[in-house]
Amino acid sequence: MVKIHPIPALSVNSALASEVTCVPYDIVSREESRKLAENHPLTLLRVDRADLEFPDSVKFNAPEVYVRAASNFARLLQEKALLPEEKPAIFLVRMIEGKHRQRGFAALADFGDYASGQLRKHEFTRPDKEDDRVTLIRHLGALTGPVLAAYPDLPELTAQMDEIEATEKPLAEVTDERGVKHTVWRCPDPSEIVRLFAQVTRSYIADGHHRAAAAARLAKEKPGPLGILTVYFPASELRVLPYHRLVLKLDPFTPEKFLEEAKKVFQVTPSPSAPPNKTGMIGLFFQGKWHQLSWKADAKSDPVAKLDASALQDRLLGPVLQVKDPRTDARLDFVGGIHGTKVLEEKVNSGQAAAAFSLPAVSLSQILAVADADQIMPPKSTWFEPKLRSGFYIHKFS
Repeated sequence: MVKIHPIPALSVNSALASEVTCVPYDIVSREESRKLAENHPLTLLRVDRADLEFPDSVKFNAPEVYVRAASNFARLLQEKALLPEEKPAIFLVRMIEGKHRQRGFAALADFGDYASGQLRKHEFTRPDKEDDRVTLIRHLGALTGPVLAAYPDLPELTAQMDEIEATEKPLAEVTDERGVKHTVWRCPDPSEIVRLFAQVTRSYIADGHHRAAAAARLAKEKPGPLGILTVYFPASELRVLPYHRLVLKLDPFTPEKFLEEAKKVFQVTPSPSAPPNKTGMIGLFFQGKWHQLSWKADAKSDPVAKLDASALQDRLLGPVLQVKDPRTDARLDFVGGIHGTKVLEEKVNSGQAAAAFSLPAVSLSQILAVADADQIMPPKSTWFEPKLRSGFYIHKFS
């Protein structure tokens, strides 16, 4: 069973929702954060990314950054941009982008579920990023950024979504910078949602591993969070996009020699454009041309070995270019699938990268298989879109 709890929450003042809510802190750079926060004094981005208010010479985790974050958070309360809920709440969240719609329930994930693996993980976390969120949470006495989780569809929960969507008045509605429409409702009967989730066998963190790990580290502190701020989506409604790779330098290989090495471990054929979004087909772009790198996974291999990102790392990037840790190697960069493959061409043609690899999107069934096997996905394997917007609901515990 999946155990969830209503949130002792601050919710956004609906009249200020467009001003307060913001993109997740970890998908924008400091410079991008500055641009988004410009002329928006009440944006939550000034809390989640308070480093945007400092010169680049100040580190993102400098003590004064957290003091500023707490000050900016206090301002949101003073200005009544965030308002306390009368009682712990569960929220229905809906995101619409073009023809795609996904809906989920915002609640607190149980710390016991996280510790036991009932709320399953598929990524490692970086200590520096985890420490940053822990320090921020302590300064705020609040969880501001939600984790995105998936669960096997349960018809009764879907019926609850349909009814709330059809009969309840939204708490707030915002169309974001990319045209995604975000709508949030209070659930009229949180206890019913809690009861129905007890029928769900297992849940999975899809996005937000650092946020989850940071909250869990504070579980025994007094005061501390009462759970992990999480939005649970039925698996059928989630959309996963690719995550591509840029190789900044091919040293010590010439392009010709590198292509020879690729041909030793993949079936390499010229391609007029990036290969189709299909498992077993990796694109390589360099010297102004696309190549298709084809391979076939062993049906007996484990779920991680069957991923295209694993094949690229284990066959080429690791043994040939000596990229031992994709998370930390300075020669490697990543491009989310939302940006498309044209960006890969532009990076290489402009000389910012020596080569680019396009990868097909990982299916949700592959992600769940890795999690169920207690294994870890390769770094930067999944890009979930659309992204949850922060600031509609916050778990204030101190």
